[in-house]
Amino acid sequence: DYNFDPLNLYSSIGNDAYARKGLRDLEISHGRSAMLGITAFAVWEKLTGHPIVENSMFFHPNAILPALVAGYVAFNQFYELEDSDQYIRFKLSSEGEARMENLKLGLPKAPSEEDMADMGEKLEKAANFIASLGEKYENAQQAYLDNVVKSKKD
Repeated sequence: DYNFDPLNLYSSIGNDAYARKGLRDLEISHGRSAMLGITAFAVWEKLTGHPIVENSMFFHPNAILPALVAGYVAFNQFYELEDSDQYIRFKLSSEGEARMENLKLGLPKAPSEEDMADMGEKLEKAANFIASLGEKYENAQQAYLDNVVKSKKD
Protein backbone atom coordinates (compact mmCIF):
# COMPACT_ATOMS: atom_id res chain seq x y z
CA ASP A 1 0.00 0.00 0.00
CA TYR A 2 1.59 3.23 -1.20
CA ASN A 3 -1.27 5.49 0.04
CA PHE A 4 -2.20 6.36 -3.54
CA ASP A 5 -5.73 7.77 -3.29
CA PRO A 6 -6.07 10.88 -5.50
CA LEU A 7 -9.90 10.90 -5.32
CA ASN A 8 -9.94 10.37 -1.56
CA LEU A 9 -12.18 7.31 -1.89
CA TYR A 10 -10.74 5.45 1.09
CA SER A 11 -11.82 8.11 3.54
CA SER A 12 -15.34 8.19 2.03
CA ILE A 13 -16.03 4.60 3.12
CA GLY A 14 -13.71 4.41 6.08
CA ASN A 15 -9.96 4.61 6.11
CA ASP A 16 -9.19 1.24 7.67
CA ALA A 17 -7.85 -2.06 6.37
CA TYR A 18 -11.32 -3.61 5.99
CA ALA A 19 -12.59 -0.75 3.79
CA ARG A 20 -9.45 -0.77 1.65
CA LYS A 21 -9.79 -4.52 1.14
CA GLY A 22 -13.44 -4.02 0.13
CA LEU A 23 -12.50 -1.40 -2.47
CA ARG A 24 -9.74 -3.63 -3.86
CA ASP A 25 -12.15 -6.55 -4.15
CA LEU A 26 -14.68 -4.29 -5.86
CA GLU A 27 -12.06 -3.09 -8.31
CA ILE A 28 -11.08 -6.66 -9.14
CA SER A 29 -14.75 -7.57 -9.64
CA HIS A 30 -15.29 -4.61 -12.00
CA GLY A 31 -12.12 -5.47 -13.92
CA ARG A 32 -13.27 -9.06 -14.40
CA SER A 33 -16.69 -7.87 -15.61
CA ALA A 34 -15.00 -5.56 -18.11
CA MET A 35 -12.81 -8.38 -19.39
CA LEU A 36 -15.86 -10.63 -19.86
CA GLY A 37 -17.63 -7.83 -21.72
CA ILE A 38 -14.78 -7.19 -24.14
CA THR A 39 -14.41 -10.95 -24.67
CA ALA A 40 -18.11 -11.12 -25.57
CA PHE A 41 -17.53 -8.28 -28.08
CA ALA A 42 -14.64 -10.22 -29.66
CA VAL A 43 -16.67 -13.44 -29.84
CA TRP A 44 -19.62 -11.62 -31.41
CA GLU A 45 -17.37 -10.04 -34.04
CA LYS A 46 -15.80 -13.44 -34.81
CA LEU A 47 -19.21 -15.13 -35.16
CA THR A 48 -20.85 -12.45 -37.31
CA GLY A 49 -17.84 -11.12 -39.18
CA HIS A 50 -18.96 -7.54 -38.50
CA PRO A 51 -17.62 -5.06 -35.95
CA ILE A 52 -19.77 -4.68 -32.85
CA VAL A 53 -19.87 -0.92 -33.35
CA GLU A 54 -21.11 -1.15 -36.93
CA ASN A 55 -24.87 -0.95 -36.33
CA SER A 56 -25.12 0.34 -32.78
CA MET A 57 -26.66 3.72 -32.01
CA PHE A 58 -24.30 4.05 -29.04
CA PHE A 59 -21.19 4.26 -31.25
CA HIS A 60 -22.39 6.45 -34.13
CA PRO A 61 -23.46 10.06 -33.67
CA ASN A 62 -27.11 10.44 -34.55
CA ALA A 63 -30.29 11.94 -33.15
CA ILE A 64 -32.00 8.67 -32.22
CA LEU A 65 -30.43 8.12 -28.80
CA PRO A 66 -30.85 11.73 -27.55
CA ALA A 67 -34.43 11.74 -28.86
CA LEU A 68 -35.20 8.50 -27.03
CA VAL A 69 -33.71 9.84 -23.80
CA ALA A 70 -35.61 13.13 -24.12
CA GLY A 71 -38.85 11.25 -24.79
CA TYR A 72 -38.28 8.98 -21.80
CA VAL A 73 -37.58 11.93 -19.50
CA ALA A 74 -40.57 13.91 -20.80
CA PHE A 75 -42.90 10.92 -20.44
CA ASN A 76 -41.77 10.35 -16.86
CA GLN A 77 -42.44 14.00 -16.01
CA PHE A 78 -46.16 13.39 -16.57
CA TYR A 79 -46.89 9.70 -16.04
CA GLU A 80 -46.23 7.13 -13.34
CA LEU A 81 -46.33 3.35 -13.42
CA GLU A 82 -49.33 1.76 -11.74
CA ASP A 83 -48.46 -1.83 -10.99
CA SER A 84 -50.84 -4.49 -9.69
CA ASP A 85 -51.17 -8.27 -9.90
CA GLN A 86 -53.58 -8.05 -12.83
CA TYR A 87 -52.10 -5.38 -15.10
CA ILE A 88 -49.40 -2.80 -15.67
CA ARG A 89 -50.46 0.64 -16.84
CA PHE A 90 -49.26 4.20 -16.90
CA LYS A 91 -51.46 6.91 -15.46
CA LEU A 92 -51.16 10.66 -15.32
CA SER A 93 -49.69 11.58 -11.94
CA SER A 94 -50.90 14.52 -9.86
CA GLU A 95 -47.66 16.36 -10.64
CA GLY A 96 -48.20 15.50 -14.30
CA GLU A 97 -51.71 16.98 -14.19
CA ALA A 98 -50.32 20.20 -12.71
CA ARG A 99 -47.59 20.33 -15.36
CA MET A 100 -50.17 19.71 -18.10
CA GLU A 101 -52.32 22.59 -16.82
CA ASN A 102 -49.28 24.89 -16.73
CA LEU A 103 -48.49 23.95 -20.32
CA LYS A 104 -52.06 24.66 -21.39
CA LEU A 105 -51.93 28.08 -19.71
CA GLY A 106 -48.64 28.90 -21.41
CA LEU A 107 -49.70 27.97 -24.94
CA PRO A 108 -50.78 30.84 -27.19
CA LYS A 109 -54.45 31.16 -28.04
CA ALA A 110 -55.67 30.65 -31.58
CA PRO A 111 -56.11 34.00 -33.38
CA SER A 112 -59.65 35.23 -33.92
CA GLU A 113 -61.08 36.27 -37.30
CA GLU A 114 -60.56 39.94 -36.42
CA ASP A 115 -56.93 39.27 -35.59
CA MET A 116 -56.50 37.43 -38.89
CA ALA A 117 -58.07 40.32 -40.84
CA ASP A 118 -55.85 42.83 -39.01
CA MET A 119 -52.83 40.68 -39.73
CA GLY A 120 -53.80 40.54 -43.42
CA GLU A 121 -53.99 44.33 -43.57
CA LYS A 122 -50.59 44.68 -41.95
CA LEU A 123 -49.09 42.16 -44.38
CA GLU A 124 -50.58 44.07 -47.31
CA LYS A 125 -49.12 47.36 -46.03
CA ALA A 126 -45.73 45.71 -45.59
CA ALA A 127 -45.86 44.26 -49.12
CA ASN A 128 -46.76 47.69 -50.56
CA PHE A 129 -43.91 49.31 -48.61
CA ILE A 130 -41.41 46.74 -49.90
CA ALA A 131 -42.68 47.22 -53.47
CA SER A 132 -42.26 51.01 -53.15
CA LEU A 133 -38.71 50.49 -51.87
CA GLY A 134 -38.00 48.34 -54.91
CA GLU A 135 -39.30 51.07 -57.22
CA LYS A 136 -37.22 53.72 -55.44
CA TYR A 137 -34.12 51.54 -55.72
CA GLU A 138 -34.68 50.99 -59.43
CA ASN A 139 -35.17 54.74 -59.95
CA ALA A 140 -31.99 55.52 -57.99
CA GLN A 141 -30.08 52.88 -59.94
CA GLN A 142 -31.33 54.27 -63.25
CA ALA A 143 -30.44 57.84 -62.21
CA TYR A 144 -26.93 56.68 -61.26
CA LEU A 145 -26.45 54.87 -64.57
CA ASP A 146 -27.76 57.89 -66.50
CA ASN A 147 -25.37 60.12 -64.58
CA VAL A 148 -22.39 57.82 -65.24
CA VAL A 149 -23.20 57.55 -68.96
CA LYS A 150 -23.70 61.34 -69.21
CA SER A 151 -20.35 62.04 -67.51
CA LYS A 152 -18.54 59.65 -69.88
CA LYS A 153 -20.01 61.43 -72.92
CA ASP A 154 -18.75 64.78 -71.68
